[in-house]
Amino acid sequence: MNVPTIPTTWADQLEVFLGTLHTVPPATTTPSADPERAVYRSYFEDREGNVLGGQSDWIVAGKEKPAYTFRFLLHSRSSDRLHFMITGSGPDHEKKVGISRNGYLGLYQVSTVSDFIKIEPLEWSENAVLCRLRDHLGHAVKARHDSATDTPRFSYLNAQAGADTLFILQRVHN
Repeated sequence: MNVPTIPTTWADQLEVFLGTLHTVPPATTTPSADPERAVYRSYFEDREGNVLGGQSDWIVAGKEKPAYTFRFLLHSRSSDRLHFMITGSGPDHEKKVGISRNGYLGLYQVSTVSDFIKIEPLEWSENAVLCRLRDHLGHAVKARHDSATDTPRFSYLNAQAGADTLFILQRVHN
């Protein structure tokens, strides 16, 4: 069986870079496609301005906020995947992207995150890649919402359940 190999690209030449993520429909074929929804961290405060624990720092896809800037650190690679440790940026630089026991992606500061996120490149461009995100076991990251609507305000990213989705990872230049 012939397994396609990943060409050397800007992602593994840099080893560390900042980037944003957007979701696109599963039939997308190019990283220059129009993004469907931005990927950002949830953030909720009470009336006094205190962060609501348990509600904030989940990674979601929606249209209510601009894409969040993540820091990607190349961990390793296989013949068809790049493995990254992903963290927040700016004031969230100590938070790491991890997966809850129910499959939800979030930014964790207190819990130990030791598993990488796999990026399955589908098509490269100069500063972006059309890809699937996968957990360290290879499960595809999907968009999941709990409401009965077909057009939710946002969807949680989940590695266990949800609708198939692709991502555009866009490199952010400093």
